Amino acid sequence: MTGMTVWKCEQWFGGELHEQKVFRSEEQARDFARRLMDAAPDMMLKIEAMPIQHVWN
Repeated sequence: MTGMTVWKCEQWFGGELHEQKVFRSEEQARDFARRLMDAAPDMMLKIEAMPIQHVWN
């Protein structure tokens, strides 16, 4: 299943979507989120697994 799943990290600021990034593994997404939270603690993050078909056609 890991080859067919990517992890999306959404960055929310002030109730608005600021940016989205896609990672190949949950570990990469969570590492990115940890580093971002150190730099911008007021930013909300959402990490979720997505089937790769929802990202690329």
